[in-house]
Amino acid sequence: MSGMREELGRSGEDGRGPEAQGGVGYHVGVGGSTDGPVVAGSYNVVVDARHGSVVTVERERPAPVRRDRISVLPRRTREPLGREAEAAALTAAVAAEGLVRLCGPAGVGKSTLLRHVARGAASGPDGVVFVSAAHRQVADLAQEVFEACYRTQGYAPSRADLRGLLTGLRITVYVDNADLTIDQLRELTDLVPDATFVLAGRDSTPIGDGAVHHLAGLGQDVAARLLTRALGRPLHDAEHATAVDLWQVSGGNPLLLLRAAGVAGSGRQELPPPAAVGDLLPLLLDQLDEAARKALNLLATLGDAELATVHIGALTGEPDPAGVCDRLTGLGLVTPGEHGYLCAPGVVPAVQRRDDAAIPVDGLCRYFTRWVGDPATTPAQVAAHSRAIERVAGLTTDAGLPELTVALGRAASPKLAHSLRFDAWGRTLSRGWVGARRAGDREAEAYFTHEEGVRSLVTGRWVVAGALLAQAGVLWHVLGDQRGSAAATDAHRFLPPELQPPGRIDVPEHPGPGEGDTPDIVAEHMADLDHAVPEPPSPATFDSVDAAYSGTDPSSFEMPPDPGPPSPPADLTTAPGGDFGVTANAGSAAPAGAVSTGATGATGATAATGASAAAAAAQGTSLLTMFLVGLAVVGTIAAVAYNKNKEEQALGNWPTVSGTGIANDWQTGITGAAAPTITSAPPTGIAGTWEIYQDAFTIEESGYGAYVYRTECGDSIQLSGDDTQVSGQAPVRTRDSAGASCGPIIGYNAVTFTMGAGPDTAWWTETMPPDEAELRTCGGYCGTTTLTRVG
Repeated sequence: MSGMREELGRSGEDGRGPEAQGGVGYHVGVGGSTDGPVVAGSYNVVVDARHGSVVTVERERPAPVRRDRISVLPRRTREPLGREAEAAALTAAVAAEGLVRLCGPAGVGKSTLLRHVARGAASGPDGVVFVSAAHRQVADLAQEVFEACYRTQGYAPSRADLRGLLTGLRITVYVDNADLTIDQLRELTDLVPDATFVLAGRDSTPIGDGAVHHLAGLGQDVAARLLTRALGRPLHDAEHATAVDLWQVSGGNPLLLLRAAGVAGSGRQELPPPAAVGDLLPLLLDQLDEAARKALNLLATLGDAELATVHIGALTGEPDPAGVCDRLTGLGLVTPGEHGYLCAPGVVPAVQRRDDAAIPVDGLCRYFTRWVGDPATTPAQVAAHSRAIERVAGLTTDAGLPELTVALGRAASPKLAHSLRFDAWGRTLSRGWVGARRAGDREAEAYFTHEEGVRSLVTGRWVVAGALLAQAGVLWHVLGDQRGSAAATDAHRFLPPELQPPGRIDVPEHPGPGEGDTPDIVAEHMADLDHAVPEPPSPATFDSVDAAYSGTDPSSFEMPPDPGPPSPPADLTTAPGGDFGVTANAGSAAPAGAVSTGATGATGATAATGASAAAAAAQGTSLLTMFLVGLAVVGTIAAVAYNKNKEEQALGNWPTVSGTGIANDWQTGITGAAAPTITSAPPTGIAGTWEIYQDAFTIEESGYGAYVYRTECGDSIQLSGDDTQVSGQAPVRTRDSAGASCGPIIGYNAVTFTMGAGPDTAWWTETMPPDEAELRTCGGYCGTTTLTRVG
């Protein structure tokens, strides 16, 4: 692990060097510590890896500040051969602005051409952003675009705020692997309404007035040039006719031509005949050396997931994994992505049919669990490998080792939450929950259910959030975990009034054997968290629940008053009312109107109907079970309105936040404005003036991820890192003859500046290098001190 940590520290967040990362000056994402809270919309979430995360309402949301230069480019690849005309046409379409689609079959070179144009074409007036949509939903893509455009710390805006922040930005957004549904593409483009989108994918369905560019195979002459380059030699006289036949059979597909050249260059003397095109993969696999075979088997085990070379080297023992992957790329067997490599189309089934393709999934899972749990592994790194983590979790469960799946899921969940890639977080929670159920691990089941409840709450899926948090509260109570039960109860209070229980639910102090059984609404949701766009329900059913709270800010919700002693089941239909104003903290006592457990319990999502309660009582179930039965019934009815709410959100009709209880000065005038007006907002990042012991100093941004401050002695201290934490070295001086502390430098201390939970608090940590401990004392400089922003 130490070697891997050193490699990650040298190469960046994904194990690649600066050149491979396209020369990007800063990395997008939340890196570093996972100790602080994150803000999602109006919610403040303190992530707890053991007892479940705690939620409060954020009255003053962060004020992001526009980056001076928006430039997130793709990794550098070889210039596409013979695509000059296509590149010129695509560049002209981008210059005309609007929406551009680049489509074509697998292996034809869409990604290569898109990366080439993204790096070479003029960017939009405000910059350029390159993202990959492979296995990602719109919310995660939009968050990545937002972080590319703004300096922010642990903040995921609500959809309404996000659109306001991104309106007026004339950037060019290149989206690779954009095989999304039409509704998803419309949602994404609507969130950045003034951007020029260039989408590369297989689908050619036009969107509105967007231009569609079909990428065909290479011409005959270019195909011959590609074969020559791949072979590293001129074609023999007898091979010219074979090259023409291969070009015709392959349709000029560059991937198939590369494989044909690979077969010829891996032991054969001549190009394979056209009839062998269908057998190119088995022929290539037979000729691979041991290092290439191990790397390819590993990638095939992960299916369609991308893996950084640092992990390929660690898992295969290969000292030069980048060189091996480059060779496999030249053979048309793997494809470079933004964070590493993945199998090329058609390779996975071909490899899996071979006897030597199996990789021990237990070792694979333990490796990723250690890596994810390593404090040196950042949330951004985990998010970049979320698909690989999902695949490993599924394989481990299928192999009959669900306890390993649970360990991986619990290690990955906190960092995915801090990465603000909430869809990737949800899929990992789902796999962890399935593993927990199969392993019979009730504590892990409670944890994954709780975290998915919190995730659903902060992303606006309120109906299912109510069911999940209620079930998590039951499980925590059965387990005797008071902190988990309190966290579930407190989070549940931020649901709309329609989803609040009208009275207090008393949980039996000694639960029965069936207590905590999972309702269908919870099991069905947790078992499949791919979050596909729901089918639109009938328009005739839209008006019931949706109108009650659509567009309402959670801080304006009212909590029901404490009704006193628990009422009979028939009285569970009492109307809610009262005031809202309780702050949620882990381990706090249950608020009025919440579950009373003797410890702390959980509330449900809605009131049970009298009929449901009576039926449950007839079956001898507990009061809590009756409540959950009613919850499932009401949740099913409310899901129609929930789907309507989500459909409107997917089409871009996001309601404007009312601002009740959480006014933001910087938000006024954003939506619909020609350009964002928030750059004059108070500073929220590392740059600014800070006070320590009544002395103030100023940190200035000197570049992307680089900062500088000057001491009273005139020393310039360089700091580097990201938006949340920077570090550097500060000189230690002796006192001069006059008693001032600006004497000669006697050494250097390591310094770290870490942003706190809010924009106006930070920590300054100064430590002395171990090798200097015998040469000097710390001089009173070492330790951690709280800083306060004063400008």
